This record gives sequence, C-alpha cells and structure tokens, in this order.
Amino acid sequence: MPLPDRHRREESARRLLDRLRLRTALNEGVGILQVWNVCEQQQARDQLLADNGAAGQDAEADRMIAAIDAVAEDRADPDANWD
Repeated sequence: MPLPDRHRREESARRLLDRLRLRTALNEGVGILQVWNVCEQQQARDQLLADNGAAGQDAEADRMIAAIDAVAEDRADPDANWD
C-alpha cells in the first residue's frame, strides 16, 4: 500500500505548489498595481478584484508580470548582485 500513500502525497505537493505559484503571482500583480497607481496594498487588491473578478485576477496578474518582465529583459537587474 505504499504506492497509493505516496501518490496522495505527490498530488498534495503538486496542489500546494500550484496554489503557491498563484498566490505569488497575485501578490506580485498587487505590487505592480501599487507602484503604477501609487496606492496601498488593499486598494490595489480591491482594484484587481473589481476590474477582473475572482476568476480573472490571476490571469491579469500573470499578464502584468509578463509585461513587466518583457520590458525588463533589456535592462540590468538591480537584484543580480546581491550575493
């Protein structure tokens, strides 16, 4: 019976990683909105939710992150030399 138990653990780990990825992207999107709109975190969260709904806010956060990353590709990373 070790295989079913291992399978459940692996499925749980995958779900956890997926939720962490979504949460991280959503928080990064909120941070982007804070900078763009010069607002507090809760105001940015509320705006993201109001503009995109609960189902669309993750996709919008991913879109904003991709846009920022695309612009940043040609620029130096200020965090690169923190070692």
